[in-house]
Amino acid sequence: MKWDRRTFLQTLLTWGVAQESLKWLYPNRKVQKYYQTLAEPTSRKLALLVGINDYGQRYNLKGCITDVELQKDLLIHRFGFNPQDILTLTDKEATSQGIETAFVEHLIKQAKAGDVVIFHFSGYGNYINVPSELIPNSNKQLAGIIPQDGIRLKIGKPSTKNILGETLRLLGRALSTEKVTMVFDTSYYSSGQTLQGNLRIRSFPYTSDSIDPEELTFQAKLQEKLPKNKASTEPGVILTATGSQQVATEMKGNGFSAGLFTYVLTQNLWSTAPASSINITLNKTTEQILPIMGGEQQPQQENSSTKPLFAYYLLPTTNKGAEGFISKVKDADTAIVNLTGFPVNIIGHYGINSVFNVITNQSSSSVPLQLRSRNGLEATVRRLSPEQSANSPLKVGQLLQESIRCLPTNIGLTIALDPQLQRIERVDATSAFSGIDIVSDVVSEGEEAVDCILGLRSFLGESSPQPQEKATYSLFLPGGFQLPNSTGKSGEAIKSAVGRLRPFLEKLLALKLWGLTVNQTSSKLPWRVTLEALEPQPYAIEKRQTTRATPTIAPPQTRDKNKDSVTQVQNFPGLPKVARGTRLRYQLENLGEKPLYYLILAINSNGQAMAYVPPYEEEGGAKTNEQPSIKPGIKNFVPPTSTGLTWTTSSIQGWEQVLAIAAITPFEKTLEALQKIPEFKGNKEQILTLDNPLAVAQALLKDLAVASSQTNTILEANPDSYILDVRAWSTLSFIYQVI
Repeated sequence: MKWDRRTFLQTLLTWGVAQESLKWLYPNRKVQKYYQTLAEPTSRKLALLVGINDYGQRYNLKGCITDVELQKDLLIHRFGFNPQDILTLTDKEATSQGIETAFVEHLIKQAKAGDVVIFHFSGYGNYINVPSELIPNSNKQLAGIIPQDGIRLKIGKPSTKNILGETLRLLGRALSTEKVTMVFDTSYYSSGQTLQGNLRIRSFPYTSDSIDPEELTFQAKLQEKLPKNKASTEPGVILTATGSQQVATEMKGNGFSAGLFTYVLTQNLWSTAPASSINITLNKTTEQILPIMGGEQQPQQENSSTKPLFAYYLLPTTNKGAEGFISKVKDADTAIVNLTGFPVNIIGHYGINSVFNVITNQSSSSVPLQLRSRNGLEATVRRLSPEQSANSPLKVGQLLQESIRCLPTNIGLTIALDPQLQRIERVDATSAFSGIDIVSDVVSEGEEAVDCILGLRSFLGESSPQPQEKATYSLFLPGGFQLPNSTGKSGEAIKSAVGRLRPFLEKLLALKLWGLTVNQTSSKLPWRVTLEALEPQPYAIEKRQTTRATPTIAPPQTRDKNKDSVTQVQNFPGLPKVARGTRLRYQLENLGEKPLYYLILAINSNGQAMAYVPPYEEEGGAKTNEQPSIKPGIKNFVPPTSTGLTWTTSSIQGWEQVLAIAAITPFEKTLEALQKIPEFKGNKEQILTLDNPLAVAQALLKDLAVASSQTNTILEANPDSYILDVRAWSTLSFIYQVI
């Protein structure tokens, strides 16, 4: 049957719409009851996934089809969708008529009360100026997505034919189920550019001046058909890649592109176990996006943040998180896997020879596979113990959990050059960077994944300097956010700027190396850390705990009798907000049977690298027998309230990141690096500002490799790799906004 627009509208309006709205649980109801409700068998799970790279014009994208693949793999292998119930529309299939017809045929006509429905769109969006003849005396702009056939080139600026956002919401309300999740990895606000820093923007760079009149007519008729209790409510949960005045972007990986939001969202849903609320999922998603975009892209949940909903209204089919799954079996010992569960900062440097365990059932994971090659998210793995082939056959869909992480020892920085730079500036900058050993590559902006951008920006001083005096050089995050205090003086030569920026580059590389150790979801080391604010009244900001490590002891006892611990955490979408100058402390809880040695490293909103250093010497200067540790069944506070040492947030607005690191052996190399700081004093607790963060980061990786040698019985030491065993260390990351 061939559908025209009029037939489509008439047919849709004859169908029934959903009944009474979902009765949400009150906040004081137990979460376990909600889990039980979610765990009840669902009649059906339906998904419509739309991704458009090829718009048939010069305005093409690169990561939208990858988004569709990421969501499809997640829904099938993590949430148990039947592949036949997932409809994908990509490129030329994703026309206006194609999307609307698919929504009706695949979702509205099939979904029944209680079914789960997912709609995902990746592609361009923009704003449409509302013509006065359609809505008199209106200066309003409406948001809409752009289907594959929606860009029209003409003399002057291009025009677009959109599917309005409100149309999609009305279609969502027309579903006979309220378990609906709509994901939009697109944006509408635009600065007129196609790149944000080094990342491609999913906002079409032009607004539109026309709306299809039938679209508004259809909206009005559909609105009339909806029951009053659904006329103004959102259809289930709506997740968007960014806020209203921000842009959604595409990330670049090693051999692939994807929507930054979609990649991080699906990665969190792969690795997180047990299932988390949407608020926690958005919090973790924002944390990963922040070091790339610097707050310029913050995912949103458009409906009420108080609804206790889990992602996609579903619990995963297994309570174990994963870093990947087997997508193809080549022979009894070799398979192709998709590594979709690693954070964006880690996947680009995940090394050959890393080891995974296959989850063979709900309670064990005992088939080790070694990474032999990798291209983007796809990798080849081979069984380490071929004799197990008969007893433990490899199967498509089996989940993989990280066991040993191999990281190259020669990791450096990749730097992009701002297109505003003149040719001679680019030549001079490339030459200057070639003399800095920690810089591994210099590329043009937009070519590939980078760690930072050397950019040229202009400013006007109070005395109105001449144009040639306005140029200054700065460092920027990949998403275009300027790094604090990195701007030089007016008229600075670019070679001088590169030399001046070397300490910033060392700090960036240190942060990169620190970030490569984060493993909250894969670590087997049982411990928990709670970040607390001590004023105006003590309250918990965030809590982090390793999720694959089974606690083996009773709840820890506290060593600090002066102040009760705070355990309740209020979770809100996005980053937690903490006032400037707030005193902080950390609860460190050892949930295992071995002593845990620990470090606290941080970067504050002023760009300073910091470390908490416990005492390593007696008062007389004699070294203690061993470094301070958290004994089994004990809870430590850092800094202890009894010492008077204070850890406070910066006086500058921005964000801060803190890493709490534990290992089964002492941090001897890291201590040696800290001892080189002039202010270091071994006989008392300190909070040090690090003038050598890169040396500390490199020493940390060596210490974690030493700790891993105590548990790793599979791989031999390799001078070209840091071999890190998830049973030997844990790094938990905290990020909060200073306001």
